[in-house]
Amino acid sequence: MYLKELQRNWNTFGQEDPLWAVASSPDKINNAWDVQDFFNTGTGHVNHVVAWMEANGFPKGRNSALDFGCGVGRLTQALCAHFKTCVGVDIAPSMLAKAKEFNKFGMRCVYRLNEAEDLALFRDQSFDLVHTAHVLQHIRPQVGVRYIAEFIRVLKPGGLAAFHCPSANAVFAYPEEGLACALSYRADVPALSMEHGTKLTVPVTVTNTGEHPVGMDKQTNAPVRLVHHWLNIDTDEIVQNHGRQNLPQTVLAPGDSVDMDYQAASPAQPGKYMLAITVLDYFGKAMTNPEEAQFAIPVLVAPAPKRPESKTPLAAIRPYSETHAIPVETVEHVVKMAGGRIVEVKSQQQLPGGQVSSMYYATR
Repeated sequence: MYLKELQRNWNTFGQEDPLWAVASSPDKINNAWDVQDFFNTGTGHVNHVVAWMEANGFPKGRNSALDFGCGVGRLTQALCAHFKTCVGVDIAPSMLAKAKEFNKFGMRCVYRLNEAEDLALFRDQSFDLVHTAHVLQHIRPQVGVRYIAEFIRVLKPGGLAAFHCPSANAVFAYPEEGLACALSYRADVPALSMEHGTKLTVPVTVTNTGEHPVGMDKQTNAPVRLVHHWLNIDTDEIVQNHGRQNLPQTVLAPGDSVDMDYQAASPAQPGKYMLAITVLDYFGKAMTNPEEAQFAIPVLVAPAPKRPESKTPLAAIRPYSETHAIPVETVEHVVKMAGGRIVEVKSQQQLPGGQVSSMYYATR
C-alpha cells in the first residue's frame, strides 16, 4: 500500500509539473523550466561523479549504468555520455513517459517501470555503475535500505554504487517568542471563480510582524510556508492543507513584506467554497495573530468543460513529497551485509540546523 501511495504522489507530480518536481528551484514552479537548462543541471551533477570516478579508479568498466529514480531522465541522459548503455527506473509512469520523449540516445538508453520494493527485474551483477541522487530521501527508510542493498546486489565486481542519501533531517530553530507574520490579500475582488481541476492565482502579501527574521539562509533557520484550506459552503466540509508554497524570498527581516502569487489547486468537486490561506511554520503552527490568522475568499468552482483525453485534470488528492534520512552507520551496515564496502562518504550541511546530505561511493 505504501508504494501505491508513493506512486500516486509522483505520478501526479509527473502529470502536473514534472521538471520542477525533479529540480525544485522556487522560480521554476508551474512548468517554468527551460528544458535545456534543466538537463544541463544533470550534466553538471554527473560531471562531479565522473571526476570522482577518474580520481579513484571506479568503476572498472564503463559498459552499463543504472539510474535509480530517474524521473524524466535528467541524470540518465547525462550518464549516456560516459557509459555504453543506461537504464533508468522509476515508480511513476508519467515521469517515464516524459523521459522517453526527452531521450536522445535511442536504444542505448532504456526506461523501465519498477513498482516493487526491490530491483528484482535486474539480475545479479548487471551494472558497472548504480547511481541515484535526491531520491532515497523521498522514500521511507525501511524501504530505502532495501534499495541500497539491491544497489550492491546488481553491481558488478569492481563496479561503483554512487548514491545520495540524507543522513540527518533538518532541525529548525524557532525563537520561543517574537515570531509572527501577517497575511493580506492584494486584490479588490469580492469573489473569485475557477474551473474544477485548475489552479487559482491569489495575490497576497506576507509581512513579518515579529521580532525575529523568518526564512532560511546561513544565519536564519526559521522557514515558513503558506497553505490553503477549502470550506464547502453547502456541506460545511473542510479540506485542510490542500496545498503549500514557500516564500519566494529567502529571509524576511522584522517589518519587511513580500508580495507573492499563491497557487491554489481546486477542491475535489465543483461547488461554492470559501478559500482560506494561512502562514505556518514547518511544524504546522500558525504564525499569525488569532484575529488575523486567516482570511477567506468566496470562490465558485465551476465544472470543467470536457477536455481531450490527453489532458489530465489536477488530482483531487493533492500529492506530497516526503523527506527522510538514514544515519551513516545504518547505510554502512546495509552495504556491508549486502556484500559491498564503502570507499568514501562525503557529508555536508549547507545551513545551520539544516539537512545533512551524504554522498556514498561503494563497491563490491
